[in-house]
Amino acid sequence: MKISKNSKKQDLKKQKKEQPKTCKGCDARCCKYVAIEIDCPEDIEDFENIKWYVCHKDVYVFVEEDNTWKIEFMTPCEHLDKNGWCKIYEKRPQICRDYNPEECLFHNEDYKEKYRFEKIEDVEKYIRDVFKKELHEFPEVD
Repeated sequence: MKISKNSKKQDLKKQKKEQPKTCKGCDARCCKYVAIEIDCPEDIEDFENIKWYVCHKDVYVFVEEDNTWKIEFMTPCEHLDKNGWCKIYEKRPQICRDYNPEECLFHNEDYKEKYRFEKIEDVEKYIRDVFKKELHEFPEVD
């Protein structure tokens, strides 16, 4: 799909006009990763998958404060320009349109990850210090 230069200029102008203050000076960090909820490990064998995930470059697993487990892929959107502006702003996916920059995790001092796994050793430490001591918590079921 080709987008005309005039259309690109209009998109950029609109983005700058609509940019909330939380995004000023940001490097489009929210557009440089994908995080997807995964099943909470229930037994020791389940941690083998977590180990496998973090063996991959720029792939991490984290646990949110509500005990939700997520896998994170650090990969930028292919539609960002070199300055972090969206090149398909008017045609961006709905998830991008729905995203509320005022709730951005990168600018929210209240948000904290409970655990973060970046390498196998992080997973093994969790197994040793949390799981085997029966301190592992499961997310609440709705």
